[in-house]
Amino acid sequence: MKLKVLAACLAVVSMLVVPGAMSAQADDEARSDAAAMVAEAVRMDQMFIDLYNARKFEELGARYYAEDAIALPPNHEPIQGRAGIVEYFREARDSLGEAVFDPAPLRSSVSGDLVSIVVQYSAHQGQLRVVAHETFERQPDGSLNNIHDAFGFRDPLR
Repeated sequence: MKLKVLAACLAVVSMLVVPGAMSAQADDEARSDAAAMVAEAVRMDQMFIDLYNARKFEELGARYYAEDAIALPPNHEPIQGRAGIVEYFREARDSLGEAVFDPAPLRSSVSGDLVSIVVQYSAHQGQLRVVAHETFERQPDGSLNNIHDAFGFRDPLR
């Protein structure tokens, strides 16, 4: 009788403890995947700056933006599609000069295949500070593409 009671108690304990351990492991894996996605988005932003500064706009478009991405520049109509976004940055590069990226996101979040980050850039020899809210989507091959790029200027150009 004592063995049956002990066996029943162990069965109940294992039903309570094992799922909790499995849930904690799943939470750890989800946090690790989210951190990896944020880190990849930050790497993508640095790649954007490197290609922008080097005037490699076609490569920038192909590697950074989804075909149906949308950009929301300040004081500008929304730009839909990779080709239009690339043209915007090609034109902006001449007036803004090289850009610098601050790799520390102000905020980040991950939900499923989407990662959202708020980051800062500077241009025009540091006189123009930019804050951007970007959304990346994980592609079937595991890479990220920017699908939403909204940014604003913090300083007026003098």
